[in-house]
Amino acid sequence: MRKYITIPNKTAVWLATFFIAAVFFALLRFLFLMAHLDLLQQGRPATILGAFWRGFRFDAMILSIVLLPLVIISLYPAVRFTATKIRNIFTLILTVLFAPLFLLSIADIRFFEIYGSRMNFWAVEYVEHTDLFLYSITSDISFWKLLILWLLVVFAFWFVLRLAFRRLSRYRPRTRFSTRIAFNLFVVALLAFGIRGRLGMKPLDWGAAFFCQDQFVNQLALNSVYTLAHSIYEEWQDGRSLAEPEKSRFSFFPIDQAHKTVLQMLNIDGPPQDSFSLARKVHRDTRPDFLPNLIVILMESWSSNRIGALGSDLNTSPCFDRLASEGILLSNFYANGIRTNRGLPAIICSFPSLPGRSIMKRYAADYPFRSLAEVLGQSGVTSIFAHGGDIAFDNMEGFLRSVGYDIFYGEDDFGNAEKLGKWGVADHAFFERLADEMADFPRPFHMTALSLSYHDPYLIPDNRFRQYDDTVPDSRKLNTFYYTDWSLGRFFEKMRSMPLFDSTIFVITSDHCPHQTGRYPLSPRDFNIPLLIYAPAIIGDSGRIVETIASQVDIMPTLIGLIGLDTDINCWGRDVLACESDDSGFAIIVADEKLGLIEGSLFYFHWVGAGRWMYNLLDMPYLETNLTDAFPETAVSMERRLDSYIQLASFLSRGGKKD
Repeated sequence: MRKYITIPNKTAVWLATFFIAAVFFALLRFLFLMAHLDLLQQGRPATILGAFWRGFRFDAMILSIVLLPLVIISLYPAVRFTATKIRNIFTLILTVLFAPLFLLSIADIRFFEIYGSRMNFWAVEYVEHTDLFLYSITSDISFWKLLILWLLVVFAFWFVLRLAFRRLSRYRPRTRFSTRIAFNLFVVALLAFGIRGRLGMKPLDWGAAFFCQDQFVNQLALNSVYTLAHSIYEEWQDGRSLAEPEKSRFSFFPIDQAHKTVLQMLNIDGPPQDSFSLARKVHRDTRPDFLPNLIVILMESWSSNRIGALGSDLNTSPCFDRLASEGILLSNFYANGIRTNRGLPAIICSFPSLPGRSIMKRYAADYPFRSLAEVLGQSGVTSIFAHGGDIAFDNMEGFLRSVGYDIFYGEDDFGNAEKLGKWGVADHAFFERLADEMADFPRPFHMTALSLSYHDPYLIPDNRFRQYDDTVPDSRKLNTFYYTDWSLGRFFEKMRSMPLFDSTIFVITSDHCPHQTGRYPLSPRDFNIPLLIYAPAIIGDSGRIVETIASQVDIMPTLIGLIGLDTDINCWGRDVLACESDDSGFAIIVADEKLGLIEGSLFYFHWVGAGRWMYNLLDMPYLETNLTDAFPETAVSMERRLDSYIQLASFLSRGGKKD
């Protein structure tokens, strides 16, 4: 056997280590594929192999970064793998280094199932809330299964690595000193090259994974360790751009051009010459003869596909459906983002969701908007925020105080009210307490109320709300949705008996959409949420459906127009109820670095760093036929509006000013 070994044992050991680790990463990628096999659109073997080849390039980058320092250390003459103690030390170090990498790869299976994206900055954004973070992941039965799988993978890796070190270190081929040096330099050079992932001046970027029309296959090619590290690096880069906002990765056009485009999108005439402001005056000819109370209810994670009034046959929203028959219902309404910390700024400040860290959590962020509380406050309206959970979570209270909210209700203010899990007060107890408190609110008042029961782990108080048994897919979600709708219905039953009911405008919407699916990284269908404006004594009870495309940033200007305030606003949306009949509207949706513009039946999708696509939402199969080449002028026009909108919002929130 010895005569076949022609390379130094250290070289053989490190090449074998690289190969073993690469095989383990490939096996984990295969496991990822099997766990999400239903997401494959075509699944041709050549395409799958292409994803694995591109995946190997990303794996090699991670492996090279981990191995290179150890290889250099092992070149010291005193480090001899023939010594059992030295071998054991290196195998232990390698196991300790690779164990968290394997953990991320395994956790990514579940992360992708929930968020429709490979591991990214979201995975660490909430680690600071340790108790809720641990509760959220350990309450999921998949956590324990994946934990056992991880332990088995780590043990298998240690066992195979230990065997390879022992067997390859036994052989001592007779090689010259110069040959050993050459082989060692070769391994170092190979790993240095592996860190770059490609030939050429620039290192491999994650966009190289996108090589076909099947978005799941493209994401299959990525490495979760790489995507997490890359997204953290981009967040750090975005933080640095606070000093130089014009150098942000979202600088697509000259900023003056981007501003002009956004003014056109929002129908703003006569822009200021000395700023990039979006300020304008709202005026409506028809208005109530008094200033009504305004209650904005944000139902946690509600989506249109559960709403009967919007076409669902699940019977999970009977109370909302009855309200919708007497109010103004927007049927083409969209969330701007996929988290509460995106939805709140969009709804109450008319500021869009942006990639990276939420503006709610950025201490140094500028506020290029005036909030609903600030605008109403000029007319003597007191603004209240209520949430059944921790109002310090995601810096909610700090942000809302900074934009004009006066009074706060959080989990601690509900005393012995019933709780469901660790997230906070159950919806029925939350709404009942708020209804009792309203009698003492100063008039007129504005309240934003954020529910929380329709949230993982999806708990209900008792079997009264078990409309679906465990044999039905998503039965826990469906039953919890039914319960939250019932809680909303009870709230309105109580409100109708109160004198303030006839002088109040109610708005019911969702704080954000459900997380995306792996097949469609950014899907308008999934971003579709309800918006209902309900005030029978003020706007009538005949029921009306508005089909204009709109999003959460349109809520504030629409409400200011509806209540008839003749005032200045600075916001990123439009008064949807005042749009011309031939105006189909638009909505911009964002999930991290994935940007989308919906106009009419068209959807333009820009995955920053990966590619650009344009789809007709009426085409089937859904989101599979890229129309950018077939309609280049339309694609360029939609690209300009989408990128300009995101660029200007990012620029201004990072302190950008007009020269």
